[in-house]
Amino acid sequence: MDTIILSGKRELAIYINPQRQRLLRCMELAQTPQTPKRLAEKMDISPSAVQHHLKMLMELGLVEVSHTERIHGITASYYRALPKTVSIGGPLGSLLQDESAAQRLALMQHSVSAVFEGFSAYCKGGAGHAGEDAPHGDVLTGILHLAPEEAKELYGMIRAYLDAHQTFGAGSEPWEYALIAYPVRGGTDA
Repeated sequence: MDTIILSGKRELAIYINPQRQRLLRCMELAQTPQTPKRLAEKMDISPSAVQHHLKMLMELGLVEVSHTERIHGITASYYRALPKTVSIGGPLGSLLQDESAAQRLALMQHSVSAVFEGFSAYCKGGAGHAGEDAPHGDVLTGILHLAPEEAKELYGMIRAYLDAHQTFGAGSEPWEYALIAYPVRGGTDA
């Protein structure tokens, strides 16, 4: 899976826009290419606004034109979100001290909060599945004790699994996730 690194201020400003975040999520959940008109209907914004946001997302390499079709004499473009991982730009220690640190922190907080809000709504609305083997969501927290090579191995396994399941497949359904893992410095301090 390709990773897009948002290292510049302009790239970050394009990506952090809330409407673009909504648009990307809408496209990823749709599982099929969408026209700007259809996306505008789903998001309740104008098709011209969708076109503008698509253009900006294409600049980052997150969206592409999948194909075009003639509909009632008009050529309609269908767009799809590309299976890309977005990184806010490298080692967090250095990123949180640059001129865009506040934006990066806000993006991280918003991303995790949005996933948690979706999970909360899912729990309140019921799973929609029955039986012991039904899909479910969960929040797992705790402390792992890993040697540096084990941490690297765990990260590699997680990335490989996520990369392998980034695109829609027969019988699959979209699952939203947020994973946070980091080495706790300072040992046993509470």
